[in-house]
Amino acid sequence: MESNNLNRIRSVSAKFKLLFLALIFIQPLMDFIFWMSFNYLPEGFTTDQLPVPITSPLSLGTLWMAFLVSLVPTSVIIYGLLNLKTLFSLYEQGIVFTQGNVQCFHRLGLSLMALVIAGFIHTPLLSMVLSFNNPEGQRMLTLQFGTQNLSLFIMGAMLVLVSWVMSEAAKLEHEQAHTV
Repeated sequence: MESNNLNRIRSVSAKFKLLFLALIFIQPLMDFIFWMSFNYLPEGFTTDQLPVPITSPLSLGTLWMAFLVSLVPTSVIIYGLLNLKTLFSLYEQGIVFTQGNVQCFHRLGLSLMALVIAGFIHTPLLSMVLSFNNPEGQRMLTLQFGTQNLSLFIMGAMLVLVSWVMSEAAKLEHEQAHTV
């Protein structure tokens, strides 16, 4: 019975590993497609998530700068996806309770916390890039921090704590396995 569950864990983990590997490449590609097609997207599609209102088409230079700024949170997301891929690769190999797993959880927690910081940096940079060509007095600098950011940061901190507990438990298991 136990081996059947482990086989299912391995099978599902292999699928998740491929999903996270694909997302590592899809995420920056989607950012690139979004910004390079920005001027052709329907109005409601583009304005809902932006820190400043856009009233006219953006220049190619502005779109490139916006794409580069979007790589700040995207790079943190990719780091998190790499750690998820590594974690599920371990699960695929049947490795479920080692320091390698603990490190993945620790880095996932740190990546959630870093995503909050990256978002805090991303919003003002993007608002400056998107309003740079506006006339004087209409350029904007936007800061944003809300309960979602705080919740994400707390979840990341909890994952770091869970990884610490897992590390201690893995050490105890290792000691018991090697005690005669």
